Amino acid sequence: MGESFPFFRDGLPWPGGLHGQHGGGTGKAAMRIAQVDAFTTQPFRGNGAAVVLLSSPVTGQSLQALAAECAQSETAFLLHLRGQWLLRWFTPTLEVDLCGHGTMAAARALSHWGMLAPDQAMDLHSRSGPLPVEQRGAGFRVQLPTGQLHQAPLDPGLDQLLGTPVQQRWTSSLRYEVALVEATFPLARLALDQGRLRQRPCLGLVVMQAGHPATAGAESPDYLLRFFAPRAGIPEDPVTGSAHALVSSYWLARTGHTWLKARQASRRGGHLRLWQRGENYVVLEGETALVWSGELLANLEPGGQQTWEDLLP
Repeated sequence: MGESFPFFRDGLPWPGGLHGQHGGGTGKAAMRIAQVDAFTTQPFRGNGAAVVLLSSPVTGQSLQALAAECAQSETAFLLHLRGQWLLRWFTPTLEVDLCGHGTMAAARALSHWGMLAPDQAMDLHSRSGPLPVEQRGAGFRVQLPTGQLHQAPLDPGLDQLLGTPVQQRWTSSLRYEVALVEATFPLARLALDQGRLRQRPCLGLVVMQAGHPATAGAESPDYLLRFFAPRAGIPEDPVTGSAHALVSSYWLARTGHTWLKARQASRRGGHLRLWQRGENYVVLEGETALVWSGELLANLEPGGQQTWEDLLP
């Protein structure tokens, strides 16, 4: 592992850092775990993610079991290996290639544990490459790849599923299907047949619309969306950073703005700001709420070294 990093408990350093012992003196390396709500300033809103700081490589089977136990839309696993920070994300049923809110939650947890200083930039290496994160004031910024939208023919079956005509439809490199609906459609009240949605040829469905005072209130965002992914074990994701990154190029071109205000119209809701960085990346900025932080007592199966090493630059 190399370096040791200080932990903080009740505002004071936890002796032993990343390699410290459990308070009970069991002789096992300490592993930290936290619950973070991303894209919100209030607990129990935005999108929740568990964040686990591993002390050594752990098998994918153990990671998946712990993600199912945490029962969040995503559980983020961090590992410091050969001087680099590595990051993986699991839904309750599978590992995913990219997760925006899980990345922001990981940044908040690292900040809370004293490993990410204000205004410090840090790369978290993932299946989607290096993801730069930083704390800016009370919020956090994460840089994500945008992915690619591919214009697709309109599909009457999708109109029937949504209960409204779809204006434009796309497929994407993330295996998300994207549907644009009228700005006046009551997106927040949309209820989908999950069984029919599972039959769609996609991992997840993004339904989006332009911001409109009639549907978004006086502080109208540039656009709103909702995201459904029952095939990934997520009937609805409350706030989906990867979906916002994917559709950002469309909304930047449509609005002519250099940065966007976005809202996810789920029951928990969430707000974020985003702008393009280069041709293939977007920066998401938002606030987070730390719900709890503690120590993981369960034994996880060591292994999977090569899978983790494959994330190294």
